Amino acid sequence: MEDSDMLKRITVEKFSNKIALEMGLAIVALAHSRAQHIAVEITRLNHTIFLFVDDTLPADKHHWLRRKANIAKHFEESSLSVKHDLATGQMTLDKTFGLDERDYVAKGGAIPLFVENAGMVATITVSGLKDVDDHQIIIDALKGTFFE
Repeated sequence: MEDSDMLKRITVEKFSNKIALEMGLAIVALAHSRAQHIAVEITRLNHTIFLFVDDTLPADKHHWLRRKANIAKHFEESSLSVKHDLATGQMTLDKTFGLDERDYVAKGGAIPLFVENAGMVATITVSGLKDVDDHQIIIDALKGTFFE
């Protein structure tokens, strides 16, 4: 498996809406324990199954969540990994891939969720911190309990 900072995907044995709720609550609880203000969204098959936006965050956090998740869905890897690949390959979302930056943003914080032998089933997205920290809080909250 990759180092946490370049984790491209989370793979689990099984996934359900109840598991998504437990994942989302674990991320929110960790953020609260760190006095961090975040928004979290878990989507499954293009519908939201968990959403939390801290009261202190601006209303546009929904757009950040959507744009980051679109990156993870499109590339089937974490938005932080895509950000890194774009920078090292001197590529852009618009010119290289024809993706409108109003709908896609390559900033850390969205990680696709795969079920073993089934493929990608969901995305987990966090916004509100620095993008590397958005990515890392997902890993810190879920590793060891939901994936190894």
